[in-house]
Amino acid sequence: MDRFRDVLARLPLALAVGFGVLCVVLPLGAMLSETVYGPDGFTLEPWATILATDVDRQQILASVGLGVVAVAVAIVFGFGHAWLTTATDLPGARVLGPLGIAPLVIPPILVAMGFADFAPASGFWFCALLLGTSYAPFVAVMTARGLRAVDGRGYEAAMLSRGRGPAERLLLRSILPEIVAGCLFAFLFVISEHGVPEFLTVKGKAWHTYAEGVFGRWTRRATGVAHEDIVSPIVAAVPLIVITALALFVALRFRAHSALRSDFRPLPVRALGVWRFPALVLPATYLTCGVGVPIFVMLRWAMGSTQTREPMSVDILRRSFRGAIEQSGDDLSYTLLLALLTTAILLAVSIPAARVAARRFPAIDHLAVLPVAVPAVLLAIGFVKVFNSPAAGAVYDAVGYDLYDSMGVVGCAYAARFLPFGVLTLSQAVRRLPRSAEDAALLSGRSSLACGLRIHLPALAPAIWSVACLAFVLAARELDVAVVLPAGNDTVVRRLSNIVHFGGEDAGGALALILLVAVTSLPILTVLLTGRKLRPLS
Repeated sequence: MDRFRDVLARLPLALAVGFGVLCVVLPLGAMLSETVYGPDGFTLEPWATILATDVDRQQILASVGLGVVAVAVAIVFGFGHAWLTTATDLPGARVLGPLGIAPLVIPPILVAMGFADFAPASGFWFCALLLGTSYAPFVAVMTARGLRAVDGRGYEAAMLSRGRGPAERLLLRSILPEIVAGCLFAFLFVISEHGVPEFLTVKGKAWHTYAEGVFGRWTRRATGVAHEDIVSPIVAAVPLIVITALALFVALRFRAHSALRSDFRPLPVRALGVWRFPALVLPATYLTCGVGVPIFVMLRWAMGSTQTREPMSVDILRRSFRGAIEQSGDDLSYTLLLALLTTAILLAVSIPAARVAARRFPAIDHLAVLPVAVPAVLLAIGFVKVFNSPAAGAVYDAVGYDLYDSMGVVGCAYAARFLPFGVLTLSQAVRRLPRSAEDAALLSGRSSLACGLRIHLPALAPAIWSVACLAFVLAARELDVAVVLPAGNDTVVRRLSNIVHFGGEDAGGALALILLVAVTSLPILTVLLTGRKLRPLS
């Protein structure tokens, strides 16, 4: 019986390893194998032309430039919002602080649609502003986490002994690892973004990112395009992937030196003086761009702003919501179930992986970031090659279930895509737990399974719930993986992206609002059921 319980205790880690092999290693390996194995066998010809064409070089440069400028926007909005609401006496900081995460709930494609409704939407700077605003929450959350972890006693001591300048530099060095991590995540998501640049291309954008190039050549793979042309964007992306992977490694190593403190005094609240009320302009602009504009435009669409026969009215709003439920109710249910499935898979993989990363093999933290270092479109192409292969088809025939045409493959792809958020968050939470508690559990005589269920998991419950909320939100708004996998065509965000081509803004606006209400349900229910207030940018 004890042996059976030990096997059950090791089963989660075995499943996590299996998931890593099937949904991370094999897709990435299949994608890269395409560049060295063509119709005539082994070949290195695609690698001889790496970044050889002007198109590939322009797309890489456009992606890097877009990422850098968008990160600059994210720093202004994200760092500014976190610093003002966490470390100063900004009016309404208690309310504005948690709202800093709100733009992450809005799919970037909706932000683009909102601004395009009343402004020119084809320029490079416009695209950078949209994406920088959409991914500023990464910088905001990490900055706020860093500020909350700094011991105010050290800052005050530096202030008294050396003056404000050295104290401020000490503070910046203390929170810099968290800021760098937030900026890097924002950069990764921006350079792999396909939906917003493609939307702006429809609006007249003349330049293209490499994510657009990868997807464009992938969609033309069955129209007589040569093998070298199909794999050329993958090869062209390799230098950027290598740079990104190295940057991730450096950022993680940098962040590993951050002290994990449990006994400290918070930073003193700074008085803004005469700038107290003018400083509200920054968070107001940030939340208006990231949340207010898209919601306002979606509401106008639902009220009939795009119709010419009738003026906007509440009656049209009711018809739009009714039409959205009738036409897209199945898509909404599918999207929410997919988000729940993704959350379950991510937690099942992240919890055992994070424990091993925190206690025995820190290298797992670095390996876990590989899926997000690869553009979402490329990761999805790898899933197609693995799960739509003849070998996979034989397995489907044997078990009587076609995973590739089901929600399951999309859930696994989403979970692989967001794996870093689960592993990194939970491994940090495990490191904050005292080793003495685990040693006491081992000496208690309970089985490994009982210790895991009654001691380890309850201690991680707050971090697990945070990961669950984040995974649910990210899965419900994911577009770039969904555009490649056929089973992703039934998601709400995929349907909303089709509005650009096929119309239906009234029902689409209503559907977007319904999705936003559904996505925010988990954190809202947490507050209502537990009675706990949201911590600033928690």
